[in-house]
Amino acid sequence: MQFLLKAWGPLLLAFALVVSPILLAQARAQIITNGGFETTTGWTYAGGSTRTQEGTLALNPPAHGGSFYGTIATGGGTISQSINIPTAGTYQLSFYLAPQISLSLGTLNFSVQIGGTTYNLTYGITVIGLGGYNLYTLTVNLPAGLTNLVFTNLPGLLTAPLRVDDVSLVQIPGPVPGTSTISYLVVALLALVLGRRQMRDGLRWLRSLLSTGCS
Repeated sequence: MQFLLKAWGPLLLAFALVVSPILLAQARAQIITNGGFETTTGWTYAGGSTRTQEGTLALNPPAHGGSFYGTIATGGGTISQSINIPTAGTYQLSFYLAPQISLSLGTLNFSVQIGGTTYNLTYGITVIGLGGYNLYTLTVNLPAGLTNLVFTNLPGLLTAPLRVDDVSLVQIPGPVPGTSTISYLVVALLALVLGRRQMRDGLRWLRSLLSTGCS
């Protein structure tokens, strides 16, 4: 055991110092409360909008995930949530949206407001009847603090209630300060402790371990 610690201890330490900060930077918390509408928490409904449970195909079409979704009513109905942005930065907002049911071809208009910016988006109906879910993704720059996320069903030549589901907001990982410096220092230290040959064997082992973990 002592031999193993002496031989591989520095490499394991290097792995923790170099890889752990990267993994921590990529692990971002989900900011949206109840993004799947499976409970009654988080969201505020206005203008006839509501939380809906999937049921018969004609009346309550399927959710994207789980059994519930938010229905944004026609005529300016909204679904909103007050969210707390922990740190200023770039965030990715994603959600799935589909019409409740449509009896005509055309374009549905809706908007998403977040961080004081309004994004006007569309859903194109190409098949009459029950529309499938489209994934929408927005990259937004948000300041720290409270902000509102608002989905609005906009008027247009064609209107229909809209289903929104699986709403997500996560911070996009940025570079980890000092990671490169730490890497160089660790490699130099290992070269002194292990020697060139052991260093080469250890790096080969570490490379194989990382490739196995990524596959």
